[in-house]
Amino acid sequence: MKTELVFFTQEQGSLFVRLLLSHLLADFVFQTNSMVANKKWFSKQMLLHIGIVFIVSFLLSFSLKIALSIAFIHWIIDSMKCSLQGKISGKETYLFFGDQLVHLLSVLFIWVAFEGIWVHLLNAVVKVTMSYSISLLLLGYVLVTWPLAYAMKFVLKGIDKTTQGTSNKKIEQGGKLIGIFERIIILSFVYLNKYEAIGFLITGKSIIRFAQKEEGLRSEYVLVGTMISYAFSIVVGMLINWLLSLT
Repeated sequence: MKTELVFFTQEQGSLFVRLLLSHLLADFVFQTNSMVANKKWFSKQMLLHIGIVFIVSFLLSFSLKIALSIAFIHWIIDSMKCSLQGKISGKETYLFFGDQLVHLLSVLFIWVAFEGIWVHLLNAVVKVTMSYSISLLLLGYVLVTWPLAYAMKFVLKGIDKTTQGTSNKKIEQGGKLIGIFERIIILSFVYLNKYEAIGFLITGKSIIRFAQKEEGLRSEYVLVGTMISYAFSIVVGMLINWLLSLT
């Protein structure tokens, strides 16, 4: 008989979801542009923002300790970000995503600490790491992203003759990123056995490419790259689905 491991109760899961919701509301809905531009360690805008973080966290968690902890850690993270902004120029995107990642990890840490589920969380990590099915699914995603993107550079090298200028380098980098996300989406569709959705994706991309007028995006280069990308993702997805069906 198969036993299902439960890592947290429904009430504990609900609290975590509400804490995530409170972060999104405080940082994106109730934070104004003025707050973002004028936040410093002890500025009025910073204190106003942290006050909103505390109020929203308290209203959604009904816990004074949790709300105070989240507000305090949020203040530390935002203040450190403000200090780094003056020293790091041209890295705003990395700073933004790094800031949000630390915020989300702090919410997770507070939730785990106050709910006392360290052991359960460790069991969850071990289960995910050791699971045959999850390992196979992750292997597929890794294969269709960076390894395939690296291999396609050599396959398409003889076809594309227009990647020497700065603008074309930007096009190449953008195309690589688009290709990675395309393959992730296609592989997800194959995992879910939604092959018909792939047709809509191909159609949408064809319309966009048809509307493009930039020089250097040659049709044969785009077509070959797209077909290799799609074919590899579909084959990898079908193979992994077949391996999963054997268990």
